[in-house]
Amino acid sequence: MKKIFFSLSLVLLLVSCGKNNKFTIEGNIQNASGNVLYLEHVGVSKVSVIDSAKLNANGDFKFKKERSAFPEFYRLTLGKQSIDVAIDSIENISIKADSVSFVKDYIIEGSENNIKIKELSALRASTANTLNKLNKSLANKEITPEEFINQARKAVDAYKEIAQKHIVENPGSTVAYYALFQTINGLVIFSPYDKSDNRLYGAVATQWDYLYPDSPLNKHVKNMGLMGMKALRAELPLDYNIVKTTEAFDINLPVISGERVKLSEIAQGKVTLLEFATYFEQGSPEHNMMLAKIYEKHKGKGFQIYQVSLDTDEHAWKNAAVNLPWIAVRDPQSIYSEIVRWYNVSTLPTGFILNKEGEIVSRIADYKKLEAEVIKHLK
Repeated sequence: MKKIFFSLSLVLLLVSCGKNNKFTIEGNIQNASGNVLYLEHVGVSKVSVIDSAKLNANGDFKFKKERSAFPEFYRLTLGKQSIDVAIDSIENISIKADSVSFVKDYIIEGSENNIKIKELSALRASTANTLNKLNKSLANKEITPEEFINQARKAVDAYKEIAQKHIVENPGSTVAYYALFQTINGLVIFSPYDKSDNRLYGAVATQWDYLYPDSPLNKHVKNMGLMGMKALRAELPLDYNIVKTTEAFDINLPVISGERVKLSEIAQGKVTLLEFATYFEQGSPEHNMMLAKIYEKHKGKGFQIYQVSLDTDEHAWKNAAVNLPWIAVRDPQSIYSEIVRWYNVSTLPTGFILNKEGEIVSRIADYKKLEAEVIKHLK
């Protein structure tokens, strides 16, 4: 009798463990008969398809997969539309949607965190739509660049305020992680280079490091926060007083065509502004407008700009860089870049002036003094 009881207990334990190690996403997609629904795993550096289902006349689907020991992000993709889903301690999630309004009007049950993620996703889509309309109005000259900047900033700030509340409310949640890394039309909402935003990276990293120390997501947010913190605290390792680029740290990065442009080669015979920047942070459009005025005024006298973008979204960077009249390159390593560490870039934008011999002669701490510095070395 004891042997039977022991065997039965072992079976129940194995069944229980098996259940706890799996998650299920199931539901129904209306008006999607014959279409293929994909389940994708969203990792730190790539998105991979892990399963798919051809929808029947009723649109029913069910995915059952092994669950990780720590939270992971997935998405359901139908055509070009995707629904983001977080899997933490939840085992069963139900999603009902219509193919026509797949992302906008889906209903998700079984997870409070995923309901909040849906709300953030909807707000992000609404903000992106606002920015697209503003871009169209700007292109049609219905609004001025200044009006575009002010209205775009207002829209992004409204989104950021709500996203930040989710992060502060529970930094160890999947909602906080999701909110921290969202972008809108290529715009990084929370930058590790910003002092206030870096504190949010620190809050999420602290909680995730305690709860999920072995999670790749934890390692990612921790590295981002630390890199940003190091940059913010950094001091110049070199005395940039008459240092040639070839003797310090040369830069060889691609422009939008893919062709690499070497700083030390183009810097000979011209006064060069070497600048580290991002095109999608608040204030970036107006900063580039200021640069454009100085560039147009002095380019005929031998002034040029070599601008290094640290934007993570290559497509969005290309769309922005194609309109710039100067040399615009991009470092795909973003804040992981060795170049950032070499030059100890602590804030964005940060600039350096190179004289006609290719020597780094000054660091631009106050951009109000940029033109005077350019004029001084053009003489």
